[in-house]
Order: sequence, then C-alpha cells, then structure tokens
Amino acid sequence: MTARGPHALFLLFVLSVVFSVQFPLPLVASQYASVNLSDLVLLAIAVLFVLERLRADDWRLSLSLPSPTAWFLVAGGWMVVSLAAAVVRSPDVAAVNALWTLKWFEVTVLFVLAQAFADRVDWNALLVVLSGAGVVVAVTTVVRTVSTSGFTRVTVFWHNPNTLAVFLALPALLCLAHGAGRIRERPLEALVAALGGLCCLLAVVSTGSRSGLITLVAGVAVTVVLSYRRLSVSLLVGGVGTGIAAGGVLLTTRPKLLGRFLPTIAFRDGTIVFSGPGTGAIYSRYELTRKALGLWTDRPVFGYGWFASPENPTVSFLDVFYTQVLVDLGLVGFVLVGAFYLVLLRAFVVQRTTTSLAVPTAGAAWLVGLLAAGIGGGHPRIPRIMFLLVLVLVAANRLRLRGMAPSGRPGRPSRGRSFRND
Repeated sequence: MTARGPHALFLLFVLSVVFSVQFPLPLVASQYASVNLSDLVLLAIAVLFVLERLRADDWRLSLSLPSPTAWFLVAGGWMVVSLAAAVVRSPDVAAVNALWTLKWFEVTVLFVLAQAFADRVDWNALLVVLSGAGVVVAVTTVVRTVSTSGFTRVTVFWHNPNTLAVFLALPALLCLAHGAGRIRERPLEALVAALGGLCCLLAVVSTGSRSGLITLVAGVAVTVVLSYRRLSVSLLVGGVGTGIAAGGVLLTTRPKLLGRFLPTIAFRDGTIVFSGPGTGAIYSRYELTRKALGLWTDRPVFGYGWFASPENPTVSFLDVFYTQVLVDLGLVGFVLVGAFYLVLLRAFVVQRTTTSLAVPTAGAAWLVGLLAAGIGGGHPRIPRIMFLLVLVLVAANRLRLRGMAPSGRPGRPSRGRSFRND
C-alpha cells in the first residue's frame, strides 16, 4: 500500500462509522451483536500496521497521549475481571459480556493505531470529512422529518434517534467553533461552517431527542466558557439562537415532537399537574435509578459485567449511564471509568493553544455534553461514539503539535481550509 494508505483508511473508517453497515451475528442472543463495516476497516488498519512493522523490523511505539491510553487499559483490565466474575456466576451471559468487553479494547486499538499513524494522516481532511458527513446526515434527517406526516422519529444510519442526535451534536460543535474562530480572517469559510452547524443543530431538534438537546446545549455552553476570549461569541450565540428559532418553527408544526421536550401542564384539584412524554421520561429515569441501585447492592464489587446488567422488562437497558456503569462494573469499575472520562476531558482541555483551539474545544464540549446526557442514556460508552471521540482527541493533539515549531513557538500556518485557528 502507498504512503497515503493510512490516510485513506482512516478517512474510510470515519465514513464507515457515520454511515454504518452492520452484519448481525445470528448465534449470539443479542440484537446488538454484529460485525460492522468499521470493524473490517479497523482490521485493515491493524494489518497495515503489522506488515509495516514486520518489514522494518521495528516494533517501537511512540504514544503522544500516554495517559489516556493507560487509562483505557486500566478500565479495560477491570472489565476483564468483571467478566470473569460474571462468567463464574452466570455462564449464560458470557458471550454477550465478552463481545462488549472486546468492543472496549477495539476502541483502545483504534486509539493506539491513530497515534501510531498520526504523522501520516491529514487530520484537517479527516475532520472536514467527518463534519461534511455529519451535515449530510443532518440534512437527510430534517428532510425526512418534514416530509413525513404525523409523528415519526427518524434514525438515518444510526438505528436509534437518540444516538443519532448526540452524534449530530459533534459536527454541530465542530462547525460552529470553526466558524466562530475564522470569522475575522476568512468570513466566507466561517459562514459556510456556521451554516453546516445550523443544519446539524436543527437536525438534533428534529429527532425529538432530549439526550441530543442536552448534549448540544451543554456543549455550546462549554464552548463559550472555554473560548469566549478568542472565538467570536456573537457568531456562536447568534448561530445557536438562529438554529433554536428554526427548530421552534419545526416544533410548532409537529405538536407531538414538541411534547417530547415540554410537559403538559394542567390544574387538578387546585394543584399543578405535569403530564405527557416529557414528564414521563423524568419519572421513568427515577424509577430506573432506584432499580439500578437495588441491583448494585446484590453485586457491589464486581458487578454483572460490561453491558450485561439485567434488562428492564420495558427498556433495553437501565438507561442512565452512571447507574449502568455502577451495576455493570461495581463500585471499583465505576470509579475507574469515571476517572477515565475525566482524563479524556483533561486531555482535550490541555490541547487548546493559539494555533489549535476549535477542535479541542469542540471535543471537550461534546464530551461534557455526552456526560450531561448520561442521565438519559449510556451514550458516552457506545462504541461508535467512542470511535469518533478518540479520533477527535488524536486530531486535536496532532494539530497542536503541527502548530508548534521545534522551539515550542507557534509554527507557520497551513494552507487551505483548516480546523486550526491560525
């Protein structure tokens, strides 16, 4: 394969994650057990890595992000311990438990390979492809929503409207942060980026996903806090306000969609009563949390295994990220996984420099948004979401290093469209 092979494979990997193609595993009793196209592309990247190392007879590996990598392995090690304990107690869950545990290590492998090939991948191009693919998904989501009569929650390649919505928050934040950073130097490019962000923002609203809206709102707030002195806050806030206004117009034409975000208020016997889907979700999360705490007390140390907590009769999972992790991995695993996400967040924040601001800011904002939306789903630990999370982290780190001269001072700006704030 040519010297551009890693770059082409990583671009293909991003597309295979966004536009997922799944091949179900019929012998495993789980609707989520499958081999995805992204798995095959990652296998090709790993094979390329091994072949090149064999040819050079050099297996030294330099990690530019050693701390997050170590925490990947620490958390994964406890998952293996939890798996072993779960198999001893309930051998019937071994297959599903093992597959989800392997997924964690698959994300770890991607993270390591991305660092190994970091200097041979055009990360600006990868981020442009990621954002462009997100805009395509967003436009498709909005078109399907407005062209469908009645109340239908579209999924568009993501098989779940909530996962679709939290994904769309990433290209929205990338585009808005990039536009807000380039409005003075390249106004046309900034406006195009802002328009793409607006499309993604409107698509989040059109999914009817409360998790997506929480991710987006929290992400925008973090973006403003982390960069208000160096980004155009007026463009950022104005763009978000325009998107919310457009979303409001969409919601008024879909009353059932509006009902997912706002509870119904009524007066009964002299008191205010809240009802409707918006309120039901709050009550259900409360009940699921109580159920999870009861399950955790039965296995407080090792848990039931990664993604192997007993299912609720009415939903697929306990549907609250924090209690899911507590039940799956026990108290020790909960602390380790929590520390892992904090290390990732810190890694994003420290990447922020004068020459590299938009990408780490958007990455940190998205991660905080995912964690905030954890009250309504396990989005931070979904493999497709984690694939994109680690790629954005490596991209942020690489863009920062490219922007620094050997002396440690900012280097010369790159040509063409770039997610760096030169």
